Amino acid sequence: MNLLFIKKESWIMFLGLFIAFFAQYSQTSANSLPGDHGKWIGTLEGSMVDEQGSGLVYEFNFSEDGTVDLTKHMTVRTVKQSFSWQMVGNDIQLSGDSNGPIGELADRTISYIDDSKFEFKHVDGLTNVEIRKSKPFWSWMHLLFLLVVLMVGNELSRYFKIAPYILYFILPIVLIPHWLNAGFDGWFRWIKLYSAVAGGVFFTIFRFNGIDTKTWAKFVVMLILGINIAEAVLQDFTQPNTANLINAIAGVLCILTMSRWMGIKRDEQKPHDMLWPGMTTLWILAYDIWNVVFVYINFPNTVAFTFIVLLAPTIAAIWIKKGTYLQARAYTLAIYMMYLFSFKSFADNNLGMTFVVPLPRSESLVMAAAIFSLLFNVFYFVMHYRWRFTGKAPQNMEVGQNESVLT
Repeated sequence: MNLLFIKKESWIMFLGLFIAFFAQYSQTSANSLPGDHGKWIGTLEGSMVDEQGSGLVYEFNFSEDGTVDLTKHMTVRTVKQSFSWQMVGNDIQLSGDSNGPIGELADRTISYIDDSKFEFKHVDGLTNVEIRKSKPFWSWMHLLFLLVVLMVGNELSRYFKIAPYILYFILPIVLIPHWLNAGFDGWFRWIKLYSAVAGGVFFTIFRFNGIDTKTWAKFVVMLILGINIAEAVLQDFTQPNTANLINAIAGVLCILTMSRWMGIKRDEQKPHDMLWPGMTTLWILAYDIWNVVFVYINFPNTVAFTFIVLLAPTIAAIWIKKGTYLQARAYTLAIYMMYLFSFKSFADNNLGMTFVVPLPRSESLVMAAAIFSLLFNVFYFVMHYRWRFTGKAPQNMEVGQNESVLT
């Protein structure tokens, strides 16, 4: 199935509509003020949140009766508090209980920047938190748009040899000055950006530069995946919360159940995909669950995006061409990280709104998600190693017992 060329008119129409919305919105955003009420969102990510560079979200719901319900989404929990608000000139003056769960914003002035954004000082006294208008419908449409971008980008990288060289070799160098203004100072995001790009670079070399038969090259492919998982596992292990520890163990199990890496190969038929035939659908699901939970715990500001970023290669590997999950994962993750760094700066400076979609969060929900991630990965771990040690495997469940999952 060639996703890029089937119904290409639909892709073009959708992209055109979304770009048209951006153009229209950039002209009308000046009318969006808290006086219009509604939802405004501010996010932070990096060392000002914690040493690991996690994220948090401030969600303001302004009401015309002079109250604002504020929700603070943190790594493992959410706290809420209501404040009174009034306009003082162009600024917003909050008043409320300084001993409340979000007491740091009691009697705080949220300063006017322009018609599309306000800001206040974070508790560190140094960092400005910008808040912007949230339009939930367009936030969900943006997620759909992102899915289209990733899947089209993956298909371009597959079918046009020049595309991955432009995307993963040239742009990550050319765009460095732009990315430095994106506001990411946490080490995790920068490492993730360039490790994702490195994956796209190496997999492209694997496909087109004659190293696909080398054992060391296959080992490096496997190593790139292992390092990708290990980066997140390290982030979880360095957090003080039980949910992080539980999900870190699930990540370790993902690494331990990677198998048949010697079977990684280049498809001799065009477009010469890099295939990992022994990567099972069940392992892919275990990995996806672990990864979504990792971001859900640590980055409440980007968890909805992560779901889309994982959905794209999963669709590619299950319904477009089996065996291509890791290639699609590397390409789509690199595109997403470059999109994240590039689009954040563009959106901040041109659109005057936020596309962040905060998901429901509580300590019990976070713990339940971490336990589910662990149980799913334990199940696959047990089934996989049961087959490896005894040769027994469920009849209708692929846990690694076949050399190929391409049929």
